[in-house]
Amino acid sequence: MMHQALFALLITAVVLTAPARADTASAVRAALASGEPALIEFGAETCSQCKRMKVVLDGVSRRYQGRAHVVQVNVNRDRDVTRQFKIMVIPTLVFFDAGGREVGRSYGFMDEVKVARRLHDLGAR
Repeated sequence: MMHQALFALLITAVVLTAPARADTASAVRAALASGEPALIEFGAETCSQCKRMKVVLDGVSRRYQGRAHVVQVNVNRDRDVTRQFKIMVIPTLVFFDAGGREVGRSYGFMDEVKVARRLHDLGAR
């Protein structure tokens, strides 16, 4: 009985910490349809540059909350979304205007000032 409760708790923890692929695809669709600039970052937990980008993007996401969307896609978990955007290198940052049109890509690490400048230039004020 104790093992079943522990197993159920463990499964719940895994489900809550690992978003489903459908959730990521939905977040990407929502960001692109929001009428605000968007940034979709493709990376992986095993990539050192991606780990650095996560820190930057967490800050940018807070800074531009309500004015731009930042979605982080794990290429290992979210393979359909990764294929859809033809991602070959990580990290890849894909920038979109308020109409949901791709306007640029950046490969490798990009510091917070440069990311913020790109979003600002796309209309996130």
